[in-house]
Amino acid sequence: MTEINSELIMEIQNNRRNFIRKAGVYTLLSQVPLLGWGKGFSTLQNEGASTSLAEGVKPAGEFSLLKLEKILPSYKFPLIAKFSTSSFKSHFALYNLYGNNVTEAGDFMLNAELNGKNQQFGFTSSRLASNGIRDRSRVYQYFVSGSVICSNNVACSPQKWNVSSKISLAEDGKAFGGTGMQNLGAVKGGEIHLNIGEKEIRKSFGTRTLSWKWGLIAVAQKMAEASVPEQQLAILDEFDAIYSRQIMKFRRKVTLDCGNERLIDFKVFELTGDGVIPTVYWVDHMNRTVFVVSGMEAYVLKV
Repeated sequence: MTEINSELIMEIQNNRRNFIRKAGVYTLLSQVPLLGWGKGFSTLQNEGASTSLAEGVKPAGEFSLLKLEKILPSYKFPLIAKFSTSSFKSHFALYNLYGNNVTEAGDFMLNAELNGKNQQFGFTSSRLASNGIRDRSRVYQYFVSGSVICSNNVACSPQKWNVSSKISLAEDGKAFGGTGMQNLGAVKGGEIHLNIGEKEIRKSFGTRTLSWKWGLIAVAQKMAEASVPEQQLAILDEFDAIYSRQIMKFRRKVTLDCGNERLIDFKVFELTGDGVIPTVYWVDHMNRTVFVVSGMEAYVLKV
């Protein structure tokens, strides 16, 4: 029977944010295929999606994209005829960035649709997770999925959510070792109310507009569409922590050669603030987030 380090289980239960940062053993990435990650996602496309792909993005000396320099020459830029920031399906490859190494670590899927006066999001995230697990001969993944009902505003402010997470064998997807958790939450006034397992938690986010970590992909899209230069936000991180002094700001416009001499205009936004690694969001001419790059990881649009 597979054994898992009891300290790791405690860490997962008490602090998922640290677990996500610590649990990946990235040396496995060059040896193990991403088993089953993203299955079914390849058929999900936005309205008017084209099967043609431009290939070979040139980073043009842009600092944040230079971190992806090893993969951009073969990157196939997905071309579409139409994109809506209100209703979309986006599939990203997740990469770990360490020094000059760029290694694929998993997948992230975000979809959105209008639901009355609100916007409803669904997401799934899967990435390698092996640290603390003694059986190194098998492939494990950390899997998070959920739905989030948000205000239909530029900040995509979350109102309530239902999120589950687990560590599982990539081959069967079953949670083990007490790692499965569920997080039900809602916003009431200036507080978030959480139910994690049997625990009830309340946390204040103050007077700033509330947004959420993975929803920032959609926030950048809406800021680009509405030409919003800056937002002062409180960020809900992993649905159990709040970083209250955050700024999402437009930085500049950049034109990139995205293959076959196809020049595409991007709006570049940056998230900075207390307790977070600065993160850069590249939004194309269709108001679609294509690259998300921080010091440790990157999301690259596939579909």
